[in-house]
Amino acid sequence: MLLIGAGLLIRSFARLQEVPPGFNPDHVISMRLGVRTHHFQNGDEADRFFGELQRKVAAVPGVVAAGAVTSLPFTSSVGWGGIDVEGFIPQPGQEIQADQRSASTDYFRTMEIPLIKGRFFTEHDMPDAPKVCIIDQKFAERFWPHENPLGKHLGGPKNRMEIVGVVGVVKEYGLDIDPRMAFYRPGRGGEYFVARTSIDPSAAAQSIVRALHEADPARPIYEVRTMQDRMSDSMARQRFSTIMLGAFSVFALILAAIGVYGVMSYLVTQSRHDIGLRIALGAQRSSILWLVVRQGMELAGAGILIGIIGALALTRVMASLLFHVSAVDFATFSAVPLILAAIALLATYVPAWRATQVDPMMVLREE
Repeated sequence: MLLIGAGLLIRSFARLQEVPPGFNPDHVISMRLGVRTHHFQNGDEADRFFGELQRKVAAVPGVVAAGAVTSLPFTSSVGWGGIDVEGFIPQPGQEIQADQRSASTDYFRTMEIPLIKGRFFTEHDMPDAPKVCIIDQKFAERFWPHENPLGKHLGGPKNRMEIVGVVGVVKEYGLDIDPRMAFYRPGRGGEYFVARTSIDPSAAAQSIVRALHEADPARPIYEVRTMQDRMSDSMARQRFSTIMLGAFSVFALILAAIGVYGVMSYLVTQSRHDIGLRIALGAQRSSILWLVVRQGMELAGAGILIGIIGALALTRVMASLLFHVSAVDFATFSAVPLILAAIALLATYVPAWRATQVDPMMVLREE
């Protein structure tokens, strides 16, 4: 039962690791910027500040690209709400919900979020320009599955935004969580800052933080972590369950092997005289070996059968822990009994071989 449960969790965890997050986490360092310590006089001043901040980071040796966003994948930040979609009227009492993020011009390039259609943001899309937005592919497939969404509009009359691009879907809340559809607004600033490096991102982190402090010494910077670490932490629950059940399973497998070996050794000792007489009467040692092995495998087979029946009940309870793996996965239910049978055969073979070494003359003298 434990082996099958662990096997299902291992397959589930392997499937989870294969899920594309929607961006490339390699060589990306991320950090969270604290609340501003001063207020800007106007939007132009804020634009100049954040523009200078990104230029300083981009000039750090080893930095390939840098950007900012209001909500970063695999963090506790969220940003979602209702949005009007051109040509679609929701049912009374309902509204269209979507993730809403503000991203800088280089954010998509930094995270290597793929562009499906249209374009990314440019400097001409910053505040005081005609309002534009970028939607993800899930948004496009929801409202325009057979049309080109470029040129369509989101928002009401006062905040009407033209769709200029479609990007890939990003797993915002976890690899095993289906994300909401999302759209991005252009903006220089954001709570999270990311930088892609050509060197080890952890090694470049100190220089990047120093550059950010040069732009604003009083601004706190924390949660400095690579995106690989953030993605790894998002799978902590699944990893813990897999490791714990796997450890118990290995321990149970060792106990099972010791148990089979101990029982068969005891049976061989108890049957020593009978085995000696069989050999003295002309029984082949190979038949003695097969006799003992068969007894051991019958014992192990009964245990395996009972374990499979118990596992069928156990795995239905743990179905909520599995990801893209059936609770009655054929490969697991086939492989585990074979592995356990092989271990039992090995544990049985040693006492069986010892049985063939019984000296019939010694047994007869004892009689």
